Amino acid sequence: MWTTELTAGQAEQVLALAADATAVDGVEPLNEVAHFALRDGSAEHLLSTDGPGGALTGYLHWHPLHRTTQLVVAPGHRRRGIGTALLAALGDRPGLGCWAFGNLPAARGFAAALGLRPARTLLVMERRLAGTPAPRPPSGLTLRSYTAADAEDLLAVNAAAFADHPEQGSLDRAGLAARMAEPWFDPSGLILGFDADGLAGFHWTKRADPATGEVYVIGVAPRAQGRGYGRVLLEAGLAHLHQTGTERVLLFVDSAEEVAVRMYESAGFRVARSDVLYAPDTRSSHDLG
Repeated sequence: MWTTELTAGQAEQVLALAADATAVDGVEPLNEVAHFALRDGSAEHLLSTDGPGGALTGYLHWHPLHRTTQLVVAPGHRRRGIGTALLAALGDRPGLGCWAFGNLPAARGFAAALGLRPARTLLVMERRLAGTPAPRPPSGLTLRSYTAADAEDLLAVNAAAFADHPEQGSLDRAGLAARMAEPWFDPSGLILGFDADGLAGFHWTKRADPATGEVYVIGVAPRAQGRGYGRVLLEAGLAHLHQTGTERVLLFVDSAEEVAVRMYESAGFRVARSDVLYAPDTRSSHDLG
């Protein structure tokens, strides 16, 4: 049965299922959006169990705003049609596709069997932080850490910078507050860049664990693009992470964002894996609805 509100017990079961899959596959099957949705009612959830009251064998997350699906099947219950049945249950819900994090061989085979094709690719890039240079802001650009008074300006720049981005561009005050309530949030790791016209861009860093950091979000206001601010903000965030003892940093970037990909490559990042959104192939009779 579909639901928008999981009980605490159900959410714990989903997290345990995801942890089991991660241990076997080497990649987390649910992203941050799905983890937030387990408790904030922003998505619809479908659970598959091994009989009434039985163990959780599969989980499907469908996000009505992003119109995307995330799916995980318990390692011991795979190749039994559970994933296919969960996707079929989408019915007439509009969907852009289903994410395959890590784009593992089994996921590629599953997508091909359903007539799905790659529609979007996120590159997961990483680098070591040894030798990180200090940032060199150009004249007229000032860097400082985030304060609570910056929230509205941050949301405005984020919305403008990611107007065409299906996930990041939808960030609102509630979403901002939820992220800032996470244990990893550190206001000193959210670096803002100001010029004569106000907030020009930001680099939000994240520490996944003591040794691993993340370029969580870099956004530059459209009015300030083309001035090299993105690279300066990147360097400032990397320097901050390095100063906190972080040894390795990763980031997620859409493969279609060629300018951003080139910037990260020039800064020493290399592709570690790819996350692929699979969508219905218009030449196929299969459809997610």
